[in-house]
Amino acid sequence: MTHRQKQWLVRILIGGLAGVALLVPVGGLFNDLVSGGLLAMGNHTPFRLVSYDLERLAGPAALAVQLGLYFLMGAVVGVSTLPFADDGATLVRRSLAHFAVTAGALTLMVCLCGWNWGRWVPLVAYLFLLALVYALIWLVRWAIWNSEVEAMRKKLGLIPKPSQWKWKETLPSIPVILLICLGLPWLLRLLEGGGMPLFSGAIYVGLLLPIGCMAVGMFLGEWHGFCPLYPVLCAVGVLPAVFLLYDHTILILMCAIAFGSGLLGVAAGAWPRKKKED
Repeated sequence: MTHRQKQWLVRILIGGLAGVALLVPVGGLFNDLVSGGLLAMGNHTPFRLVSYDLERLAGPAALAVQLGLYFLMGAVVGVSTLPFADDGATLVRRSLAHFAVTAGALTLMVCLCGWNWGRWVPLVAYLFLLALVYALIWLVRWAIWNSEVEAMRKKLGLIPKPSQWKWKETLPSIPVILLICLGLPWLLRLLEGGGMPLFSGAIYVGLLLPIGCMAVGMFLGEWHGFCPLYPVLCAVGVLPAVFLLYDHTILILMCAIAFGSGLLGVAAGAWPRKKKED
């Protein structure tokens, strides 16, 4: 067995075991509560590790099937921590193949464990969030690589000029903005089910949204200075959530909160950097 094969085997085992350990409690909650909403009013069944749908399909082997799905999902995530190739074209092909396997494992887990509740919309949402996470990882790796290249150029006395409006520097923040502005309120609305929209309403709009946009903006400003496109992207990022999850009457409010908190965050992060450069 080569060293690379040993690395893959170790990551598969660690990721698979971590997947089982993490998804056992999460899966139990999903099996019992998500279909009715964690915060919805009404009686819920006791905590069940195996879903009713999977028990009807697999019978006594349902537990083994569900744990196997958890292990598979953890394994494919564990493998993703290793570089797939050294050249760009091969890396893209293998990454797309790995994404297809991961999406297939997620689809099996959602459908066989009954997490889609007989509808296809939640499955599409899960796959959309998975694609966002993949894009986020890709953009973060690209940002790290780009920062390393810039550091080498600075040591050589070649000071790189920032892109116009710093759009390249802002690009890696797009998946994070979508997760905060669309993924998070969708998840909160999902957990609430038909209950009172407390978390996806006042708590998200008044607390989680501004804190998230501000935190990402401070990180971006600290690394790259003031990026004027970031608050604009925050305001644009809440538009899908407004029309899909909320009501058009709060459009101006949510856009203003996202834009203002993003502007404050990126300005606060850029201020110490500018002071240090001066």
